[in-house]
Amino acid sequence: MKVTVQTVAERAQVSVGTVSRVLNRDPRVSPELSQRVQQSIHDLGYVPLRKRRPKIRNPGIAGKTIGLLTLGMDRSLSRLPVVTAAVDGIRDSASRAGTNLQWFDLPDPSAKPEWIGRGQCDGWLIKGAMQGNAWRATHESLKKLLSEAPCVWFHGHPRGAPGWSVGTNDWDAGVLAANHLKENRHRRVAFLSPKSNHQLLRRRQHGFQAACEEFGMDCRIASKNLQSWNFPLERPKSLAAVGALLDGLLGENTERPSAIFVPADSIAVLLYHALAERGLRIPDDISVISVNREDGLIAGLFPSLTTIDVHSEEIGREAVLQLKRLLATGETASRQDWQIAPSLVSAESVRKLS
Repeated sequence: MKVTVQTVAERAQVSVGTVSRVLNRDPRVSPELSQRVQQSIHDLGYVPLRKRRPKIRNPGIAGKTIGLLTLGMDRSLSRLPVVTAAVDGIRDSASRAGTNLQWFDLPDPSAKPEWIGRGQCDGWLIKGAMQGNAWRATHESLKKLLSEAPCVWFHGHPRGAPGWSVGTNDWDAGVLAANHLKENRHRRVAFLSPKSNHQLLRRRQHGFQAACEEFGMDCRIASKNLQSWNFPLERPKSLAAVGALLDGLLGENTERPSAIFVPADSIAVLLYHALAERGLRIPDDISVISVNREDGLIAGLFPSLTTIDVHSEEIGREAVLQLKRLLATGETASRQDWQIAPSLVSAESVRKLS
């Protein structure tokens, strides 16, 4: 049986959030709860992904050339802190390993890359657009190149794409959000996203919905594409779109949710503005919780945003490690997805209801 964070939580009779806090050595967890969780971890033999390391006979990649590719993404998206932090982790690990790292950017995946055939990369680390089907739209020459080379995708694995991937457990991110709201006595909550067909954001939505149902919470969904999304994909920028979704939750014939979960900090920034325009205060009128922990993006928000850390730098470092493994074994046909457990960063945007 596969042992997960949920398995540990059930064994210890605590929430997934409590297990996450114990794993991250949160001092707010009581010694009794911490001991119970640690005992369950020991009994089940659970090992967090960040501590797992495959045994490789030849782990060295010194002197090799690794391609870092951003695919189908506008600069506004590829420069989000959640992406750049992963790139920082990649650069740091590649530098320590003595690897030559070359960065390639292809905003339009259907275009034939000018650099095809101009050099040889031993392996690839790829961040692809997760909205729409970037792999299906990719030019055949690039498809052929990536299908024949070791490659690892980070922060998402587009449908149909070859290779391995490293990312956060998006389902668990949604569960953590629901659990934190439950612990703060919120019973009427909502999910809001202006990117309804984004693969990662939808997984966070589904994890949130499932947890809310399990906890007996009333969960409403406001998720819809109110603008067209074409390649290269951009970060969410439309305040009007977020405002329209918010208005649907605040309608005269509906009871207002006490908290809203958004699946990315870039959306939370827009929600802060939309709530302020409508004279609603955070968290007095509505609590807000998000995902990604993009400190450079949310540093100016008041009150400070409760968000879920996806450990982007660690994802970048893990991606390099898995590419080492692929290069050592020579595998290209198999697919494996590695997930790093997210963790909650509590702040002032969620209040405890009486």
